Amino acid sequence: MISIYLKNRILKNILLRYLIPTIFPVILAGCHEDFTPDISTKPVLCLNSLITAGQPINVKVTRTWLYSDSNSSDNHSVEDAIITIVVNGEAKDADYVPKEGDHIHIAADSKTYGHAEADVTVPYAVPIKSLRYTPFVTDIWHYIDQYGALNANCDFNINIELDIADAPGTDNYYKFSEAPFNNTDPKSQPNEDNEDDDGFSHVKVVGTSHFFTGTFDYDAEPIFSEHLGVFDSMMTGGAYGFNYFTDRQFSGSTYTLHLHYSACSYNLVMPSWNPDLIDFGYTFTLSSISKSYYNWFNYKWQIDEGVIGDLADLGLGDPVWGYSNVSTGAGVVAAQTFITYTLNLKDFFVSLIQQ
Repeated sequence: MISIYLKNRILKNILLRYLIPTIFPVILAGCHEDFTPDISTKPVLCLNSLITAGQPINVKVTRTWLYSDSNSSDNHSVEDAIITIVVNGEAKDADYVPKEGDHIHIAADSKTYGHAEADVTVPYAVPIKSLRYTPFVTDIWHYIDQYGALNANCDFNINIELDIADAPGTDNYYKFSEAPFNNTDPKSQPNEDNEDDDGFSHVKVVGTSHFFTGTFDYDAEPIFSEHLGVFDSMMTGGAYGFNYFTDRQFSGSTYTLHLHYSACSYNLVMPSWNPDLIDFGYTFTLSSISKSYYNWFNYKWQIDEGVIGDLADLGLGDPVWGYSNVSTGAGVVAAQTFITYTLNLKDFFVSLIQQ
């Protein structure tokens, strides 16, 4: 026979382990109240501008609003804002085109929302000294179809080494990006239906081509993870989506970016083989960016991808304040200068077809 003590222990365990966790959320779900928070805050001006060397300056002026103010969420423009642009100590018109090294001061004034200002210096471009690449073919096929057209496809991975010559004496910040180009125009005949004496229609093929850049491996280049600590790396699984970096590890010297792309592909349909028409590859862009641009994207990445944002969302950490370099604490004024470098993969592909 089970003792009364043991029975009570069993009942208590059942209550603690099953009943309370089940009932407690139901009880809490019934305890709620709608209320409008009485927050004493005054809207302020918000400045946003990404200044690019060689392009006119565009400044967007808005204002802040309460999260619960749905009307202001739909319309937070500032109609009476007056914008002032000062470059290297001299006032400039709105059509001024900034140059590398320009120190730019932007201010906005509104009778309704007050004053806001921010400063930024347009960075100097940093050259890409050289580039080396090594492709690894995973699949290749080509054949001549019934219309005499060449059909070809190449799947490959590629390792790229890109050398950056950092300028000494300043703290530099960078953004890396790539885009495909595919200028192949394999058309050598019009797309027409021709009926021969046999009464059958014979199509003259119009060529097509497509280049897929593949999947970029952020783990192949450790500098994209320099903003992460050990705990961040463990929790986030890497720097996916963060293509920004600084020169803290190579100030005033040359650094080699190690870029790896997997599952790349190039396919082609060409009415007749003409290697002179092949033209495809990568366009790499290296942007020298202001500290404010780097800080803003670092904050954005931490909120969207980092462990800090996850902990804050779960209530296990303090909310993360948004980044701003504007006097009112609202908005970001940033600057960039970029250069491009083209990697043409024509010779690589042509050598495979002509083997």
